[in-house]
Amino acid sequence: MKILQFMDMQSTKFGGLGRFMIKLMEKCPNDQFYFVFQSFPESKEMVSRFEELGAKIEVIKTTTGKEAIRHIPQFCKLVKKLRPDIIHFHFANSFFIYAPIAKMLGVKKLVKTQHCCLTTDSSNQITSKQQFNLRTKIFSWNGNIYKLFNHIIMCSNFVQEQFENVYGKSHKYKTIYFGVEPVMILDDYKKIKFRKNLQISEDDIVITTVAFADPIKGVDVLIKAIPHIQSHKFKVVIVGINLETQYGAYLHELAKNLNVDEKIRWIGITDHVGDYLSISDIYCQPSRSEALGLAGCEAKSAHLPIVGSNVGGLPEISNVLFENEDFEDLAKRLTVLLNDENQRKFLAEQSYIEYENKFMIDKGVEEYANLYFQV
Repeated sequence: MKILQFMDMQSTKFGGLGRFMIKLMEKCPNDQFYFVFQSFPESKEMVSRFEELGAKIEVIKTTTGKEAIRHIPQFCKLVKKLRPDIIHFHFANSFFIYAPIAKMLGVKKLVKTQHCCLTTDSSNQITSKQQFNLRTKIFSWNGNIYKLFNHIIMCSNFVQEQFENVYGKSHKYKTIYFGVEPVMILDDYKKIKFRKNLQISEDDIVITTVAFADPIKGVDVLIKAIPHIQSHKFKVVIVGINLETQYGAYLHELAKNLNVDEKIRWIGITDHVGDYLSISDIYCQPSRSEALGLAGCEAKSAHLPIVGSNVGGLPEISNVLFENEDFEDLAKRLTVLLNDENQRKFLAEQSYIEYENKFMIDKGVEEYANLYFQV
């Protein structure tokens, strides 16, 4: 069977989704996988692993609207060449255009994974079709586009409930947690050396967040919380932010203006998130909208308590919730954990148990493989 994974995303690192796809290909050795990205993946390690498993990588520089329309000929040429049995659409909204074209070209089975919550342009949660902007209503045929798909996979219970509230219930909807591989924890010697390289003392408690340079991830909320945290012995590790982007530069300037830059360790885009989780004590996900968050699942596998905003699917992975956008409330929650070692340890073990029960990668891979088999 030929399966075309239309990722429609920039691949800048070897993250949880890439590792999930590798596990999925290993689970389905008799199937041929093709991947379409917006640009060629930057991680040589990921590309090498994909190619070892026989996967082919294509590039179509699509996003939405005019760009997607401009690349219709390239998409048609690719589908005619590959003749896939299944096209599985993932991130950006170009599926509004390409899904019906795929049907017209004879692709019989279409699958969609909804990785994100349905939100307004200002990142508020959608509760009715009327809240969508006019462009989305037109391109989605007022939501009827989803009827073309054989299955729509939701990455969290919240997303499925949201779809049911907005579009009505459907037998096509199915929630599958992607799951992640357990983080390989550094040994004590490497932890000490790693912390020393980051100028983090042995007494410091480490709060880590993993994000990309986009306001929706709410990293500014975490930075604004730092001056209000009632503790001195802590450091904040921010992983994945490119400081050369406009938002990254804003975050850096914000930290300087609040005089908290010395509390922060800025880590750029990396394939080695696990190393930073290994030296962490608390994981924070301050997103303004989040369907679930694979980085949070990885943090759970690293025995870390999760502090998350009370939006989207974050309550499904968080041990402690704070009011979305309220940096003072976040500071209070972090202060409690920073000053209570026993509470941190209790929530850390609870977090890992939840990881074992819900978010291990093999569970998600098994469900995806079964879904492809059924289709």
